[in-house]
Amino acid sequence: MDPFNLMKFIISFFQLVPWIKTARYTIGIAVIGFAGLVVYRAFFLPTSKTVNNIVAQSGAHVIVDGKKEDKSRFGIRPFVEGYGFAESDDRRGVGGKAGLRLDF
Repeated sequence: MDPFNLMKFIISFFQLVPWIKTARYTIGIAVIGFAGLVVYRAFFLPTSKTVNNIVAQSGAHVIVDGKKEDKSRFGIRPFVEGYGFAESDDRRGVGGKAGLRLDF
């Protein structure tokens, strides 16, 4: 085993290969975490939620109305969004986005 060398340690921050390895590990952990989140939300998250409407009236009368709503497993919704912009260098314009939104 080589003894610790401070110069070698500092120089390693400016080399490309250790950063590539770090990026690969980070991306791999993120992909595994995202896959776990997808499985959790798809199979273990409750499929219904209770929405409580609380109405307070004069004379200390309180009405609690609880409704149970079913959540969908997933949904695909098309969307269209428009926007306008104005920049400080007299550029102005409008634009739009369109696509599909996947909710799960």
